[in-house]
Amino acid sequence: MGNFWAGLLVGLCIWVAAESLMRFRRPVSRRLREHIFAVAELRGDTDDLEYLLRRLRADLAGCGFGNCTILLADSGLSPEQREIAVRMDGVRLCTEKELAVLP
Repeated sequence: MGNFWAGLLVGLCIWVAAESLMRFRRPVSRRLREHIFAVAELRGDTDDLEYLLRRLRADLAGCGFGNCTILLADSGLSPEQREIAVRMDGVRLCTEKELAVLP
């Protein structure tokens, strides 16, 4: 019976240590995550723009930033690419002048 309580105590200590380490891994509060932006700059003609933006969105969601906004700097995108970017949820097309005012 003594081994049961010792095992339970060790398991509790491991659980507390794991939870503490997970808090260090997530330093950004949940409310602050809604105000985080990812900035991407694309130059020239990109055939797989939609794939790139979806992949970036998936990578951000995997890190816990699923609701953040992607600011896409328009550095010579074609009209078709602009339409793709505007059509996607969570993506905002910006000019370089608009991005220059961000701190």
